Amino acid sequence: MNKILLINRINPQNYSNTKNKVFFMIGGMNIPTVENRLMDVINDSNMVKPEDMVLKYNGIELNITVQQIPAIVKLLCDESFSIYGIYQLYNPDE
Repeated sequence: MNKILLINRINPQNYSNTKNKVFFMIGGMNIPTVENRLMDVINDSNMVKPEDMVLKYNGIELNITVQQIPAIVKLLCDESFSIYGIYQLYNPDE
């Protein structure tokens, strides 16, 4: 079975205020303490509203602007989270 993932290209030149669902693949999400700490760190940062976060089995999906991505990466790295991928899933309906 092929494991295919269709994603949109993220344009770093996008300075609009349009929010996109950006997925961050995080290592250790099968450990409840990692999952809980991830939610706490993002909530405490006040960078993303709680309604703009969706916890997934292998990471977190955030409804954010493209220009917020580097700040989120810095936050997660500073808190020693392992980031294995950042992408926006392709949705033909959008």
